[in-house]
Amino acid sequence: MQVSLWKGDMAKSQRLAAGPALIRVSSAVAEHYERISSDLGMTTQQARMLFVLHRRPTNMLGLGSVLGVGKSTMTGVVARMERAGLVVRSADPADRRNFVVVPTDRGAEVAEEFERRLRDEVTRMLHILKSSERETFAALLTKVIMAEESSS
Repeated sequence: MQVSLWKGDMAKSQRLAAGPALIRVSSAVAEHYERISSDLGMTTQQARMLFVLHRRPTNMLGLGSVLGVGKSTMTGVVARMERAGLVVRSADPADRRNFVVVPTDRGAEVAEEFERRLRDEVTRMLHILKSSERETFAALLTKVIMAEESSS
C-alpha cells in the first residue's frame, strides 16, 4: 500500500482549513484509486473511463470530453481496452461517423469490482464520523460539487 505524503506530519489536535483538508482527503482517495486500478490491471485513466462507461455508454467525443483528453489519446486508450476485452466500439446510431464505446460483460464486472473496492475504502475512511456528520459532510461536498459544475 502506498504511504501518504503527509502521513504523521500533523498533530491529532491540529485542525486544517477547509481547502488543505479537502486536498489531503482527495489525495488519499486518489491513492486508493491508483492502487485499486493497478490491482485490476488498469491505469487510473482506464479505470475512470470504464467507470464512466459502465454508468452510461457514450461516443468517443463525449468520453474524451468527460475525461478531459483529446481524440487521439482517447482512441489509444479505447484501443488498449478493446484488446484487453473490456470494451467494444460500435457505430453511433445518432452519427454514423462516430463510435459508441460500451463495456463488455468482463468490462462491466471489472467496473463493478473497481467501484465496490473504492466505495469500501472511502467508507472505511469515513467510519470515524457519526452518521449525522457523514450526512452533513455529504451535503457540504454536494454543494461544492454543484457550484463547481455550474461554473464550468
